[in-house]
Amino acid sequence: MRRAGAERDPAVNGRDKLTLADIRPLAEEVGLPEIAATDASPFDDLARPLADYEARGRTGFEWANAAERMDPRFWLPEAKSILTAALPYLTAEGARRMREHPRSEIRGQTSCYVYGEDYHRVFSERLTALAQRIGELVGRDIRYRVAVDTSPLVDRRVAERSGLGWIGKNGMLFSPRYGSYVFLGALLIDVEIEDALHLPPAIGKHCGDCDLCMRACPTQSFVAPGELKATACLSYVTQMKGIIPRAYRKPLGRRVWGCDVCQQVCPLNRDRAHAEDPAFTPDAEAAYPDLVRLLEMSNRQFLRAYGRSAMAWRGVRTLQRNALVALGNLRLPEAVPHVARYLASDRPELRASAAWALGEIGGEDALRELHAALVGEQNADVRQEIEDAIANAASKMREGADERGTTGSGHVDRGDAGGGDVGGR
Repeated sequence: MRRAGAERDPAVNGRDKLTLADIRPLAEEVGLPEIAATDASPFDDLARPLADYEARGRTGFEWANAAERMDPRFWLPEAKSILTAALPYLTAEGARRMREHPRSEIRGQTSCYVYGEDYHRVFSERLTALAQRIGELVGRDIRYRVAVDTSPLVDRRVAERSGLGWIGKNGMLFSPRYGSYVFLGALLIDVEIEDALHLPPAIGKHCGDCDLCMRACPTQSFVAPGELKATACLSYVTQMKGIIPRAYRKPLGRRVWGCDVCQQVCPLNRDRAHAEDPAFTPDAEAAYPDLVRLLEMSNRQFLRAYGRSAMAWRGVRTLQRNALVALGNLRLPEAVPHVARYLASDRPELRASAAWALGEIGGEDALRELHAALVGEQNADVRQEIEDAIANAASKMREGADERGTTGSGHVDRGDAGGGDVGGR
């Protein structure tokens, strides 16, 4: 590691302790506009919340050992301080795109956090660069660990304790400048930061009586301010493995990744500054993927199209499953041949999703495809999905016939085109 500390500030070089004033210029150099710090002592106040969360059901994305989530020194035994950073991602262009869904096309929607480059890579590189500059500043090789969704730490609580922002009733950390449209990261270092904070938890302290986020949640996943049943959150549902539970399919609307509702309805997110980071310049196709094109992609083609995005890590099959559900919610008869192909998929979650979608779309073509698929289906869960889809499609045809007999119009109302009016995360 190069030692350039003396070139920056001879008074700092060789010191065992730093202040945030020493570090902020370095953070700005590497593209981190918002930083704070806390000490590396255990987060004992998390014991009960983590136990309650466990009781509600983990998603499987969390670190399994709660004790290790509470002690930063499990992650870095030499840690003395934790630098926290908020990286804003919602640009002015991203905010505009989020409001202007191309409803005339067969397109899905995603959360605005995947509009730009994969934040895991961008953020990790910047935190690593910051660690290297801190080493140069103090004139020695420091011990450090970078945490961007990769450590046992509870990122939002670490950020809250450091004074980086506050946690709202939607469970998001709010930056005073950027609102909740920020990624969170942490840098554990073996350097003491003299003005590090150690603030107590205070969920919703700036929310007042407002509970719009909780009431607007499409699946009513919040059980209390700042607490939710994570497996019911649509952001999780779009990333989960297997067959999507029926209760969450219609609430998904046309979402293929994430959900932003609890952020979009929040008054605290109004009139906040937008990110100006070129890494998060929105990609139009990532924001509103062409659902039919998505169904036709190989994994290689998917990575070529979306590999720079944070939604690429799950692979094309998960997105195709979500696209099938979205097409079912859109109820467009022209989608039937594209959906029906997946009744022959080697993946049961894709066959089940295709069957459900065809049942929602309805019509003679959908019924014919479903009956043909039922003959050779061996998976009990998928057979049930096909049988239920046949009943649903047949019922729609009867209703359409009754309506035509009553009105003579020949028009069959396809209903809501899939919801998702207020976002995708």
